[in-house]
Amino acid sequence: MVPSVAHTSANAASSNPEASLASLKRRGRIKAIYILALVSSISLLAYYDRFLVAIVAQSIKADLHVSDGEIGLLSGLGFAVVYSVMAVPIARFSDSGRRVKTLSISLAFWSLMTALCGAATSFPMLLLARLGVGLGEAGGNPTMHALVSETFEKRWRGTAISIVVVAGGLGFMAASSVGGWIVDHWGWRAAFFAGAVPGPLLALLLWGTVREPKVANPVADERGILTSSKILLKRRAFKMLCVGLSICTIGSFAMMSWTPAYLMRHFNITASQVGSGYGLTMGVSTVAAMLVGGILADTLAKRDPRWSLWLPAASYVVALPFTVAFLLQSNLANALLLVAPMTFAPGLAAPPAYALVQSLSGSKLRATGAALFLLFTHLIGMGVGPSLTGIVSDMFTHFLGADALRGAMALVASAYLIGACVMISGARTLIADIESADKN
Repeated sequence: MVPSVAHTSANAASSNPEASLASLKRRGRIKAIYILALVSSISLLAYYDRFLVAIVAQSIKADLHVSDGEIGLLSGLGFAVVYSVMAVPIARFSDSGRRVKTLSISLAFWSLMTALCGAATSFPMLLLARLGVGLGEAGGNPTMHALVSETFEKRWRGTAISIVVVAGGLGFMAASSVGGWIVDHWGWRAAFFAGAVPGPLLALLLWGTVREPKVANPVADERGILTSSKILLKRRAFKMLCVGLSICTIGSFAMMSWTPAYLMRHFNITASQVGSGYGLTMGVSTVAAMLVGGILADTLAKRDPRWSLWLPAASYVVALPFTVAFLLQSNLANALLLVAPMTFAPGLAAPPAYALVQSLSGSKLRATGAALFLLFTHLIGMGVGPSLTGIVSDMFTHFLGADALRGAMALVASAYLIGACVMISGARTLIADIESADKN
């Protein structure tokens, strides 16, 4: 009797356990790389949809006759409030063992809302659609980071998350360059439609090809949102990271949201020119910073875990003088040269910060910790930064005229120094807080 292939394979595997183990490890690596690639693609699309408003702001302003304050509401509070507040309960659902389902549904929903942004015929309709994008993306970043953290072991976590964040940087670059080109050729509505198309396809691919990771003792069955949040906020390093980075991102979100409009007004250039100049330089610098930030954080943290906080703080301190110098330029070429260091420095902060949140959250609260972190950074940073800049710009118009937006951006960017000091203060208890998270 001829033995079956399955039986023969089983015998071969049992007779050579080392080969079997090597095969399992190889399949595990391939699976991890596939998940990382898919999640990175979703991250790229999320950042395109999220930051597209920056490049279309001038077109929306002219078409729908809105003020800087209203534009700031679209890119700031109109997105950030729903995004940050809903991220916590959605992440709690994700932490109950439904990471793939949460991300798939969220992706499909925010893509639909992005399409509705393009279909809006008035400011209220556009604002409602942006609220919908925020609601959908609330299930994005926290779940993506948790899914990647469950896929990669701790020593590679910072690098893996940095790749997801880098993909987000590419999405921001695509929003400026590709989005700007679409605006000049087909209008701002087409730019939104282009961002909506890939979402349902990626959602189906994720749902159909990735299994739910096993989560030991899912937290959603045991702890409420308030209890989980209190556990995390009792860790002083977690709290100082959230507060400090939130203050820094008031400045960084303001710069990301308003720089394209500032360049168009100050240097009288088109959206596609901004995309090919600023968008390309900013994108390359941000991607480089995120790659370097993840690797640098993993390297420095092996020597002293406190570098996970020191590095983000230092990056914003270095960014401030370049930001001020950029805003003082009267020559476009010189301004674009300063875009590289202006965006590279703060870009170093994201990978170590995201990885540290995962370490300070522990295995049971990964998505909840990421969501609480985003509640701080996006409600304060994205919510306040762009909106405050738009309001201050409208106020400064009375005595600064055409330089009103430049003055508002410079003022808001000063938040970098305050936030850096807060983050540094959290380093004192960082090691003990990480040990506490590992135990609980």
